[in-house]
Amino acid sequence: MSEMNPYQQPTADVAVPVQGGELTLGEPKKISVGDAMGWFGQGKEMLSGNWGLVIGSLIVIMLLNMAVQFIPFIGWLAGMFIMTLLYAGLVKMFYRLDSEGSAEFADLFAGFSEKTGPLVILALIQMAVYFVVIVVALAAVFMVLGFDADTLNAMESGIMPDSAASGGAIAAVVFVMFLLFVGIGLLFYFSIPLVFLGNQGPGEALATSFKACLKNFVPLLIYGIVATLLVMVASIPLMLGLLFAMPLLAGAYYASFKQVFAE
Repeated sequence: MSEMNPYQQPTADVAVPVQGGELTLGEPKKISVGDAMGWFGQGKEMLSGNWGLVIGSLIVIMLLNMAVQFIPFIGWLAGMFIMTLLYAGLVKMFYRLDSEGSAEFADLFAGFSEKTGPLVILALIQMAVYFVVIVVALAAVFMVLGFDADTLNAMESGIMPDSAASGGAIAAVVFVMFLLFVGIGLLFYFSIPLVFLGNQGPGEALATSFKACLKNFVPLLIYGIVATLLVMVASIPLMLGLLFAMPLLAGAYYASFKQVFAE
């Protein structure tokens, strides 16, 4: 009978901390509405002692987004790329707060040096999708309302198309567009952390995000409604409440990603 050596390394499987900015992901799990409501508390817990860091980071994101909009012709385009990279950095910040208990302001810019290529491709895909949807929407409006040169000339003269027909057609187009934008939201909701932390390619990340959001559509819908109400209430006192609401929602977003995907 062999004796146990107290200095021998354990032979059983031992959990290994995640390293290198990647999470071990599994198939997206189905969560409940109660789980979704718990994301707010989990986000608040990660913010303990780190409110200043996250608030400062969010202010920098807002200021940079505003600044690039002043660039002639390409401001909106630059903004889309920069925001994708900065949001990846914000995700890394919360990953470190969750796994290590601390983070640095430099983490906000991690997307400019880590996974930059896939993130840029993701931003390009997002831009292309929105462009196609807007073009299709405009084409649908013109087709449904039967716009032609005579109609446009009449509208310039102050003569509008038949209100009942145009109203119903526009309502139908708006409804279809709403469904399209919901679909786009499902595609991109989890895509940035899936690329940055999950090491997935842009196409795989979009497919995985859509699958996860569709599986948890009702909890995400309820969570989105509560989050929107929180932002509305926080905006009342001169928007100062957003200094509390936005960091909380950023933390809740990371918590949602972790609960749905991380093993």
